[in-house]
Amino acid sequence: MIFHNTNVCIGVLILICVSITTQFDVDVQEVLDSLGPLVPQKDDDNDIPNVDESESLLSNVVSDVNKTLTNLYNHVTSANVTAENRTSVLNETKKLVKCKEILYEGENKPAVEIINATTLGKMLQVKPEVTSRDIESDCVLVLFYAKACPFSAHAAPHFNALARSYPNIKMVALDALKYHGINAQYGIVGVPTLKMFHSGRPVGKFNGTEYNIHSFSKFVHAITGQNPVSLLVLSMDFNGPVSSMAEKDLDYLLILSWLFIIVCSVYYFMESKWWKMIVEMVQNNWREAEAQHEHND
Repeated sequence: MIFHNTNVCIGVLILICVSITTQFDVDVQEVLDSLGPLVPQKDDDNDIPNVDESESLLSNVVSDVNKTLTNLYNHVTSANVTAENRTSVLNETKKLVKCKEILYEGENKPAVEIINATTLGKMLQVKPEVTSRDIESDCVLVLFYAKACPFSAHAAPHFNALARSYPNIKMVALDALKYHGINAQYGIVGVPTLKMFHSGRPVGKFNGTEYNIHSFSKFVHAITGQNPVSLLVLSMDFNGPVSSMAEKDLDYLLILSWLFIIVCSVYYFMESKWWKMIVEMVQNNWREAEAQHEHND
């Protein structure tokens, strides 16, 4: 009897719960139907992103790339500006050499002068009163060359013409092989070498590989700031003062060096055992020849 009443109670409770759940589902569905256009419905397949989410992801990537490129451009631009500022500062602080004006009397015209070591030493005497490049003083451009050097012969006509381009700069040429003792004093290790002096002090050395009037003019302009009168190589510039033909001079020092080497080699060879063996062999052959001759007689 008690078991039967218990089953009846459980059944009544189940019916009450089902009716309440049904009523709740019906009410919620009615509310969702009434709010249908306002509440977006989700897709059943959550693994596949919708179009809006893909476009948002692509936009974020493009935005990051644009930011990176912008930062890189700003970095490069700032570096270029810094380099330009440093170059302008160096150009502003660099002082140009102030050359003294040269007066030519009568029919004298600017031309290259070939000098010796003594004349060069007097010409490049340091003036103690000139302590800065801003002070006006004599400017001398020296070409150290060699008559037998083909590169010196190629540079000769251009250097001869350069004297007319810069009349306020004294231009001279020195045979570096003939006066080789002066090379160490001015740091000459090869020919042709072009060096600029201001008041006897070196202020610049030509380091170019093209020996022509335009390269020489750029070198002089960078040191003095002077502009050339003209840059024209004439036919007479090939005739002198510096010769444009490579000449083969007889080097007496080289001949003397070879003679010294030969004499030393002969002396040490005569002191060696090979020389003694050769002498003994000749003497033995000579004795045998004399003995044979006496026997025949």
